[in-house]
Amino acid sequence: MNLVDSIGTSEFSLAEEPGIFTWDLATDKLYADSALANLFGLDPEQTLTGLPVIRYLDRIHPDDKPSVAKAISDSVITGNPYRCDYRVFDRSGQIVAVAAFGRCFRDEAGNPSQYAGIVFPTNDDVQQDELSAHCRAALKIARSSGLQATADALEAILKELAKPMPSDVTPIH
Repeated sequence: MNLVDSIGTSEFSLAEEPGIFTWDLATDKLYADSALANLFGLDPEQTLTGLPVIRYLDRIHPDDKPSVAKAISDSVITGNPYRCDYRVFDRSGQIVAVAAFGRCFRDEAGNPSQYAGIVFPTNDDVQQDELSAHCRAALKIARSSGLQATADALEAILKELAKPMPSDVTPIH
């Protein structure tokens, strides 16, 4: 079975699966898949139809929230890729360490308009090379489906994954 075929199977447990999101800055709605809903303890039906970004920020550990908010804000302002490790509360209230990658996209006038990314749990069972492989598979699907903004975001994420972790970013485990 190849990697693309295995994405639709139970290769990951839901707790290990990376979550993908797109945030429409004009409406402040963040659209996410069921994996992200699970990581953040939110209703999957609501995440698919979009929730205000504050609903996600409310699920971030209070000690991590200021640095996450600043990193996202910096990414929106500069257009640089975002990478941040932090903790969230899942549906049962348990703390889950996650890593997030994202990028802000601009409209024709140069204004920030869309923000897309991926969040995955950081535990011993999920390796960065597995994440890269899944991102490459998702990139292939996005390209073949004509989803250029998603493909661009995944390419940016893959570039970030290839970089060594900056010394000022400390993983939280």
